[in-house]
Amino acid sequence: MARCKPSLLLGFTVLWTIISPCNAFPSGAPASACETMLPGHTGVQPQMAPAPYEFLVSTPSFLNGQPINVQILGSAYRGLLLEARSFGSTAVLGHWQTPPNDTKLLQCSGNPQGAITHSNTNIKTRQTTYTWLPPNSGCPKVITFVATVAQSHDVYWTNMRSKVIWRSE
Repeated sequence: MARCKPSLLLGFTVLWTIISPCNAFPSGAPASACETMLPGHTGVQPQMAPAPYEFLVSTPSFLNGQPINVQILGSAYRGLLLEARSFGSTAVLGHWQTPPNDTKLLQCSGNPQGAITHSNTNIKTRQTTYTWLPPNSGCPKVITFVATVAQSHDVYWTNMRSKVIWRSE
């Protein structure tokens, strides 16, 4: 029966730790998270308690092509995936304008500006404002903002939803 030397086993373990993929995304959510809103933090599940965050949306209604400001209210957070969707759909709508510091655009549903995500784990606060533009035409009558917000790698809430926003006629 062959035996491994402890030093060989330790060396293999260290090498495996270095080369094995890590499913944490400190530089932003992967495009694979666009539909499910799940960040893919290995071994960690979303929080089941109600999220300590809420949306502040600059208007209760919108016009095609008119910008809407969105803020996430609550304690500081490090990670984010933010989308606008037709009520009841997982496809993103419109596009996000230039993202604030420590965030970036993410291609979702084939739209290069379809979502906003974190670009690092620096703190984001309630003063961080994200600006969304509805499509110039063809936008549904009702939209909602959907987010996953992470306080840390291990503490996050998924599928948070804003109140619905109605298109003005």
